[in-house]
Amino acid sequence: MARNKARIPEEFKTIEEIQDFWDEHSTAEYWDEMEDVDMRLSPELMLKIELERLYKILEFTPEQIAEIEAKAKKENISGKQLIYKWVSEHI
Repeated sequence: MARNKARIPEEFKTIEEIQDFWDEHSTAEYWDEMEDVDMRLSPELMLKIELERLYKILEFTPEQIAEIEAKAKKENISGKQLIYKWVSEHI
């Protein structure tokens, strides 16, 4: 038997109210009410996401990441560009 789902409030007064609501409800219950959203990310944010993914794949430690970022900043390039440069130099 399907249970009665709560209506999504038109407005939440606080972040805590939003958190409480979604802690108690699954988005699966509201799938039919969801709308597609066209979302575009800035090139800077895309680069950051790609770089974080690369660091994770290569399993760099936070200390290594900090060192890469510092060296990249000195060369005025991104950490991603620096890593690709190092790899290209050693192939």
